[in-house]
Amino acid sequence: MDSDSTPDYEVLLRALEARYRAELSLKDELITFYRQQCVDQMLIIKQLATRPVNIEVIATAASKSMSDSIDQSSNIKVSGNVTESTLNISEITNTVTNSLNQLPDSPEPDQPGIKELLTQLQAAIETDTNLSDEDKAEALEQVKALAEAGQKPQEGAMQKMAKTAIKILKGTIAGLPTAATLVEAANKLFPLISKALGLG
Repeated sequence: MDSDSTPDYEVLLRALEARYRAELSLKDELITFYRQQCVDQMLIIKQLATRPVNIEVIATAASKSMSDSIDQSSNIKVSGNVTESTLNISEITNTVTNSLNQLPDSPEPDQPGIKELLTQLQAAIETDTNLSDEDKAEALEQVKALAEAGQKPQEGAMQKMAKTAIKILKGTIAGLPTAATLVEAANKLFPLISKALGLG
């Protein structure tokens, strides 16, 4: 090799090295991103798995003879909740309201702050007729988590809790009709809540 080609070779070698390092760095970032998505999905799956399953069994037996017109049918109706837990929505609502009342009012009267946004979300959850009581209770618990995060929005743990709460709320309303009041309210409120909590 002559001396003129050696510097070109080294320049090309460094350029290739830099390119491969950048690709490896990007690969590492993607792996980290996908791992976080897996963790987030597992949180949602675990949350959904804790929801109770309702079972309703209806059995009907009828016995009529051809000559007898008297109905001798028996009806049995069994209804219940697999977890046999009773939810008191009003207690949960009161707890959420207390958490919201600990947040400061919006400094700008014409711009809703985190307290006002979460109060609107709470009202939309409570009045939505498409949600079961269990789903309402779970959604209200997530509003409470967002209110707690709103008290210290700059803390990393609180931001993570808020992101998780929003993901769980999105999962809860995913099965609702798009015209549902809660879906419409959530589509409007989630970006504003995320911004107010500094989630980006």
